[in-house]
Amino acid sequence: MKQHLKAVWEHSITVGPARPSLVPATKAAFCVAVPLTLLAVTGRLDWAMYAAFGAFCSVFGRYDTDAVRFWQQLSSGLVQIAAMALGTFFSMIESPFVVRILVLAAIAFGANFVSCAVRWLPPGPVFAVFAGGACISVPATADNFVGVLMVGVGTVIFSVLFMLGLSLRRSNLLHTLGNGFSWNPNPRAYTESTQMALAVFIAGAVAYTFGGNHWYWASLGAIAAVIGLNTYARVSRAIQRCVGTCVGVLLTGVIVMFDPPIWLILLVAVASQFCIEMVILRHYAVGMIFMTVTALLMVHLGSAEPMSSLLVDRLSMTVLGAALGALQSIAIGLLVNRRAALNE
Repeated sequence: MKQHLKAVWEHSITVGPARPSLVPATKAAFCVAVPLTLLAVTGRLDWAMYAAFGAFCSVFGRYDTDAVRFWQQLSSGLVQIAAMALGTFFSMIESPFVVRILVLAAIAFGANFVSCAVRWLPPGPVFAVFAGGACISVPATADNFVGVLMVGVGTVIFSVLFMLGLSLRRSNLLHTLGNGFSWNPNPRAYTESTQMALAVFIAGAVAYTFGGNHWYWASLGAIAAVIGLNTYARVSRAIQRCVGTCVGVLLTGVIVMFDPPIWLILLVAVASQFCIEMVILRHYAVGMIFMTVTALLMVHLGSAEPMSSLLVDRLSMTVLGAALGALQSIAIGLLVNRRAALNE
């Protein structure tokens, strides 16, 4: 047992190698700042989360060639749009919870499969599940669907064209569009995607049973605990998500305590997006601090729910989901090891 705990601890405190992050972080912050500013000017900040979810596509493929980066961002943007559209539709028709959790599990499966096939960096379905879960759990009308189509799609198009425009400084358009696309699912794509879907379903169902208003945050916590090279990495990631979320909740609480004006909230959200991209690949827990701030502020802008409820739900649902995901990873690891021992 001591050996296992030591391995988890070492994974939890390991800091990744330093890599150039300033330019990618600046690009990602710009891609979310522009649509948020336009929404603030037009008085439609209730659509802010659609802009944030659409802008997530700008973080993919930061260290790849221009062509590969373009296809990664386009594919992730299309997945984000599909997740938002599905979530909004099933919320709009007031589908029962069992349908919603199955839809979210399907989003997790599909997004992870695309991630495996296109080789996203960062990998996994986290952004898609975040977008789908937020949209499916918030009461929606036709106006929300318009928001997805206008703001979500518009932000994805803006982000991709912005990145494509930057790449044209170094390569011609035909080269960028004609190269770099690949579709090659790895041998474990189906297995990994099924595990993601299972984690989303179990965590969401348990959270809903306990009365969690934001049950999809538990699903997000569970996903974090089933991504990784081995069981130690997955359990440590669950711990990192919990620690980062705790600090992020405290930081957000301090920010909203002073009842800041809208422009300051937007400025903090954009700055947090910048910080996420600066640190997330070096240490997941530190990145989760800023991810939590951004997530809470975006949900706060589009919801009339008191911030105190959002803070409590974010913390409790994340811890619950991460614990369930870690248990799933441990159980699967034990089964795999037992099967390997029997085959020897």
